[in-house]
Amino acid sequence: MSRMPNLVLAEAMRRADCSNKGLASRVQLVAQEEGVILRCTHVDVKRWLEGVQPRPATAKFIAEALSRKAGVRFSLEDIGMGGVLTPTTLERGLEYADAVPEVGSRLLGLTRRDLVDDPLAVEAAVVPSAWTQPLLTWLLSRPEPLPAGNGMQVNVGESDVRAVRMTTQLFMKLDFQFGGGHARAALAQYYVRDVSPLLEGKFTESVGRELFSAAAEVAQLLGWTAYDLGRHGLAQRYMIQALRLAQAAGDRMLGGRLLGNMSHQANYLGNFQQAIQLARAAQEGSKGVASGTTMASFLAMEARAHAGNGDDAACSQALREAEKLFESRNVADDPEWISYFDDAELAGEGAHCFRDLRKPLIAQEFVGRCLELTDPVYARTLAFIRLVQAATYVHQGEPCQAAVLATEAVELAGSLKSMRYLRYVSDLCTDLKEYRGNREVESFRELVSGKYPSIA
Repeated sequence: MSRMPNLVLAEAMRRADCSNKGLASRVQLVAQEEGVILRCTHVDVKRWLEGVQPRPATAKFIAEALSRKAGVRFSLEDIGMGGVLTPTTLERGLEYADAVPEVGSRLLGLTRRDLVDDPLAVEAAVVPSAWTQPLLTWLLSRPEPLPAGNGMQVNVGESDVRAVRMTTQLFMKLDFQFGGGHARAALAQYYVRDVSPLLEGKFTESVGRELFSAAAEVAQLLGWTAYDLGRHGLAQRYMIQALRLAQAAGDRMLGGRLLGNMSHQANYLGNFQQAIQLARAAQEGSKGVASGTTMASFLAMEARAHAGNGDDAACSQALREAEKLFESRNVADDPEWISYFDDAELAGEGAHCFRDLRKPLIAQEFVGRCLELTDPVYARTLAFIRLVQAATYVHQGEPCQAAVLATEAVELAGSLKSMRYLRYVSDLCTDLKEYRGNREVESFRELVSGKYPSIA
């Protein structure tokens, strides 16, 4: 039976700048201090790296040896020897940490298990009640001092923060173009290898604030891509921890964005009241600091939640407010991460709202505007809006046109890696069931059956 390589141990050794032979001798030394005669060579280290699990006592010696060498504390989990992720550790991901250093530890635990597709992490359940504490704590938070790094690993400067932000933007573009499943492992690895060590470094107050904000952006994208990939419990945990980093950074606008993302996910999962609360908290907590564009996006999330809840009046009001703010916005006030929220994106939100409210003619007006303005490079956005358009024709009792549009959407989607997209396709197939026998509908169903057997 083949074993999985212990990539977590390899990463810990890299961070500690420790070779196989070096670790072997250090482990022996730690064991001797504990009164244990332990024969350990580079061959044993090689076997550990290949996935062989040592005895519990030896694992503790390894963690202690690496901790001393690196100047930071490594737990058994930090060296890949804590066993599979426990439910207790998963629960910690749902908690809003009192101390900022706890956030870094939790995010490392999530990313490491994410990287090896740990079933307990991948299949973790969403806990709707877990959104409440972060929402309230963030709303009532006050400025706080940043943790003092030990400075033993790296001195962090403005250029390091710029590099993190630029790299995050690259991953964000890949997400928009190819879906959350594309290059996601590389994003998680980037956080583990490049971002996390910076949080333990030495920095000035101003650089530290920017660093924690940039790290929160990375964690936000990890959460968003997990959501798009259907890993909802993992996504919820990433976003909660990202919100805590944004709070530490004093970045209220980014905190609002994270609550907006939580609202988006809650709405998608059918938790409409919580989606409304999260979107409103995003607005209230970032008043006076959020740009017109970001505030419009928060209002759009509220509108989407009202639409899911079947409240036409509240949806229309929130959408009107979003449009008014968007029309008067000053793009110079916008952070880089909101650049995706343009006229096409706002029109797309309107299309989703009126699709959910079963007002197909109004929805089609928004669809037309969105299709006209969307850059063809954004395959996921175009696939979503085409499928929304197809749904509006089903609602009008025009299955032929719906099937034709849906066929175009599936063909244009290509190798899009998005479970949200697949749900749109699945939902449309369900809507079209009553029209079985129709030539265009059957042709669409055959296309879906061949391309996506699991949802046909």
